[in-house]
Amino acid sequence: MKKISSVNIIHSSTRDYKETLSRCEKVIDENGVIVRNVVANQSQSDLKKLDSSADLILVIGGDGTMIGAIRDLSHLKTPFLGVNIGKLGFLTDLQLGSLELELPKIFKGNYQEESRNLLEVSNNKNSFTLVNEVVLHSGELAKMTSFSIYKNQKLIANHKSDGLIISSATGSTAYMYSGGGPVLYPTLDVFAIMPMFSHSSSTRPLVIPAEDELELKYEHNEKAKVILDGHNEFDLNSGENLKIKNSTTRYLLLHPQDYDYFEACRSKLYWGLPIVK
Repeated sequence: MKKISSVNIIHSSTRDYKETLSRCEKVIDENGVIVRNVVANQSQSDLKKLDSSADLILVIGGDGTMIGAIRDLSHLKTPFLGVNIGKLGFLTDLQLGSLELELPKIFKGNYQEESRNLLEVSNNKNSFTLVNEVVLHSGELAKMTSFSIYKNQKLIANHKSDGLIISSATGSTAYMYSGGGPVLYPTLDVFAIMPMFSHSSSTRPLVIPAEDELELKYEHNEKAKVILDGHNEFDLNSGENLKIKNSTTRYLLLHPQDYDYFEACRSKLYWGLPIVK
């Protein structure tokens, strides 16, 4: 793998990042790597100034920090590596306890590289790129709404439910997971579709290739809410449509050489643990 000679560092604006940043900078300096920029994740003006001259974007924060960095900077085609100072750390999988051991290895080219897809969501006005999921919901607790889902202009189903989650493979362990959806291996180019609290007992999650285009036709007589990655939010009026497709932009994630996705599921999602010890 390619050696890393320069980095841009993105850090969380809401977590205590300073000690971790100092540790990272020390390792970076000891390994002869150049720090081009250090930017807070909420500083949009500084983020827009970054270019593709660095070999790596090092993200210090939690999964939310990483998701935001990918949304903002995936167009640079620079790989991302996350240092976890959050809670779960599914995308920021470099742990503080092994920081001084693993970072030098990665700088020397000893790492795993993953290419993952992004989703593109558009309405009549705007287009958005997202990492995890698009959520449609009625806007009120325990209140149903109506919509139809189409694949390549062919009807999948008409639904009455509290809403809908459409996720990427990466997003299958986020909100989709909380709703009881399928866990998808993160490098798969697929969509997972899951109506929430459906009026039909036969409704089940559906997985389709991301090469297909989905269209959501909203038919209820009241406004609904659309939320993208838990970040962007807008109203959807009756008669308006959403289109969801695979983005032409992909992103690269770097992992330590011994990274194991299923070990992450066991340790972070507690797979296989007995109910009673």
